[in-house]
Amino acid sequence: MTILAAVGEKHRSHDLVRTAYQLAEAYDDDLVVLHVIPQNESEAHFEELRKIHEFEDMPLTVEVGRAEDVARTIYREALADHDRDRVRPEGLVGDPTESILRAADKLDARYVVIGGRKRSPTGKAVFGSVTQSVLLNAEVPTVTVMARS
Repeated sequence: MTILAAVGEKHRSHDLVRTAYQLAEAYDDDLVVLHVIPQNESEAHFEELRKIHEFEDMPLTVEVGRAEDVARTIYREALADHDRDRVRPEGLVGDPTESILRAADKLDARYVVIGGRKRSPTGKAVFGSVTQSVLLNAEVPTVTVMARS
């Protein structure tokens, strides 16, 4: 089976990847690190990532390739001192919630590991939450790694 780690663009994804890696080791599963670039925000999204992770030398040919490169960079940063043979990146462009849920089904994921942060009830109602949507709609157990403040 597979553990699916859905990573965002922020450094808090490192804790998420480490947690997912521990699950993959415990179950002797593969780990897929997935990054989804929202379709309507792909250029602005990648420019923000470029600032955070310094992707100057990265070939930027196709958006899906960009998303996969982001996933690869994040797991390499997070797992610098670990054996990464069981880890592979995947990238998608589209609706993050739908993409994560489809990937979990396609991969027959044992767990989905996703990040979360504390938000006010108003913030949740107005802006929605990928984490909340995945938690409510995933057909497999979901582990939420809360961001440190």
